[in-house]
Amino acid sequence: MPSKIAIYIEYSKPKVWWLLVFIAFGGAILAVDNFSFNNIIMILVAIAAVTMGSMGAEGLTNYIDLEMDSTMERTKNRPLPTGEITKKQALMFGYSLAVLSVIILLAFRRFVASIFMSIGIFDNVFIYSYLLKKVSPYSIIYGGFSGAFPVLIGWYTITSNFSWLPWILFFLVMFWIPVHVWSLAYRYREDYKKANVPMFPVTHSDRSTAIAISFSSVLLIVFSLIPYFMGFYSLVYLIPVAILSIPIIIFSYNFIKNPGRKTSFRLFVYTAPYLTFVFTLIIILNVLRLLNLLHSA
Repeated sequence: MPSKIAIYIEYSKPKVWWLLVFIAFGGAILAVDNFSFNNIIMILVAIAAVTMGSMGAEGLTNYIDLEMDSTMERTKNRPLPTGEITKKQALMFGYSLAVLSVIILLAFRRFVASIFMSIGIFDNVFIYSYLLKKVSPYSIIYGGFSGAFPVLIGWYTITSNFSWLPWILFFLVMFWIPVHVWSLAYRYREDYKKANVPMFPVTHSDRSTAIAISFSSVLLIVFSLIPYFMGFYSLVYLIPVAILSIPIIIFSYNFIKNPGRKTSFRLFVYTAPYLTFVFTLIIILNVLRLLNLLHSA
């Protein structure tokens, strides 16, 4: 039997929040200008806050989605539908972590980051999950804001200075989300129909879905390339990102030309790690920048 801690971790959807934490780490590294003790502490604060905020938000959305998750084959074995944790426990888990995430940022006087954390949780839990998910096929577009806020939370936990770079990455994440979610929903749309969830691939034709997902894919590529054209990075950034983007264009074209589960899933599988790759590259380049500054000092 799994321990209660393991059950709660599973309930919090670690496959979702680890990426949000990684994105927040990337946003924090972008803002670091030296290897000071304070910056290291603030990076850890950003990671802790986003971890708790993401786990808490996912816990609350799972509570809201209980009926839907109990109906769908893909989600019916999650801890709440199976009764491994009670509704009261699920609610307390979500609320506690969500509130703690904001309190931590406030305790360290990271007021801007705490505002973005609060807005992100509110958007994910109330706007997306509670208000729109079961009524609007465009819900994920509005919900995408919450998935992109960790970049800004990471950045503004380190500094109060403004830069276009974290905002560019904010929109990069935003356009990745519908590609990822809609491609998966397209594959499991019968499940969503059964649960009466009007995801875009459920309410629109195959061709309309293919066009919408592929258009988001193109915007994803555009925002991944903008940091180079705005002078933030050199060809060391542009070349690998451009090469990695070419298959997205090919898979998107094939999806529009021949809409189907096979072409959709190819796009989903390929774009799933795309965000991780871009942020990994950004983190590496910024760590190298810091090491160079340290060496030059």
